[in-house]
Amino acid sequence: MATRDIRLERIDNEYSSLRGAQNRLMNKVDDFESAILGLTEVVANNRDLIVENREMLLAIIKHLEVPYEKPPMGFRQK
Repeated sequence: MATRDIRLERIDNEYSSLRGAQNRLMNKVDDFESAILGLTEVVANNRDLIVENREMLLAIIKHLEVPYEKPPMGFRQK
């Protein structure tokens, strides 16, 4: 058949195009996953630092005998 080579080339191009699109999509998903994992790690580290700073401030308040009332937890309704 005269068109067999053309058809095979068309099928190959469609397959390559599909695989290329899938690879680009998977790369973006991998990039997003890496970003989320990095942000999660940074948030956890920041939380630890905040807890440490809070403990130090409370110790200083106690040591200096500063009158201090802890603010209420949560949201206050007006």
